Amino acid sequence: EASYYAMRIRAHWGIENKLHWHLDVTFREDMCRVRAKNGAVNFSAMRKYALEMLKKQNDKLSLRRRRKKCMWSTEYLYKVFKDS
Repeated sequence: EASYYAMRIRAHWGIENKLHWHLDVTFREDMCRVRAKNGAVNFSAMRKYALEMLKKQNDKLSLRRRRKKCMWSTEYLYKVFKDS
C-alpha cells in the first residue's frame, strides 16, 4: 500500500519537475524579474502556452532551438502558430 502511494507521488513530481525544468532551461523562467501586479502570472501562462505549441512541432530540433528559430524566422513562427 505504501509503495503504491510512493510510486504515485514520484510520478506526479516527475511530471511537475519536467515541466519546470523545461520552463527554466528553455525559457529561463528563473531569470525573469517581472514582479508588477499580474505580470508574473501572465508571463507564466504565456510561457506554458508557447511550450505546448513548440512541443507539437514534428521536427528534430530541441525545444530551445525551436524557440530560437521562431525568433529568427517569421515563416517558422507562422508554422508553429498554424500547427497548434
